[in-house]
Amino acid sequence: MRNQEHENTQALSDFVSTHNLRDRFSNTHFNALVDITTAKNKLVSERTKVRITFDGYNNAGTVSLAESSLDPYTYPIVYEARWQDMDHIDNHYLLITGNHTSNPAIGAYTVKIIPLGKVRDED
Repeated sequence: MRNQEHENTQALSDFVSTHNLRDRFSNTHFNALVDITTAKNKLVSERTKVRITFDGYNNAGTVSLAESSLDPYTYPIVYEARWQDMDHIDNHYLLITGNHTSNPAIGAYTVKIIPLGKVRDED
């Protein structure tokens, strides 16, 4: 695992832990306010469900905007710690930055995820 990938995984894990986003079954599925800025579009305070997984072969951590009506050709909706930079900012939100090289309409982007609470809080 390269150093940046390790730092991204650590930031993602810290985000999940700090905000107590795992349910009693170790699922990380929560409601959030999401801001996305791309080369051509901007989305502000979109309420959506987010999933974070660390399972599977060679998965350093994956963030998915689940149950979202976002067009994947306009906004990125899956982010991997292997490829995007992830930072837990001021113990408040997750900041993801990247560059969609195969879709210039997305291009360089930033994503801000502010957690609102678990989808299924059974703890």
